Amino acid sequence: MDNVIQQLTNVNDNILLNLKKIDDSNPITEDFHVLVLELQSLIEQREACLKTLVSNSEFIDQPFLMDQFNLSQTLIMRSTKVMEDCRALVQVDNNAKRQIKAYKTIESNR
Repeated sequence: MDNVIQQLTNVNDNILLNLKKIDDSNPITEDFHVLVLELQSLIEQREACLKTLVSNSEFIDQPFLMDQFNLSQTLIMRSTKVMEDCRALVQVDNNAKRQIKAYKTIESNR
């Protein structure tokens, strides 16, 4: 069980570090996209660790689980910002494609 707790602690640290790097990076760069993919992978690892802890009936460290719940709430808020940045990039890309399409239509009608 200590192994899972240590693994969860390491994953939590990596998630927080990754979120800091994402906050410091430009959403247009390739690094941003790589960091977002890493974040998604880390969140999946965290979920697996938490499921292991919760499913073990011998693990009864309620303060630890409450800390994890509070951290989850923080991660949700910070990850939502990242998701909104990604969504905004997609919207900008879609708008640019629409404009290009409109210009092509105008050019073809000349």
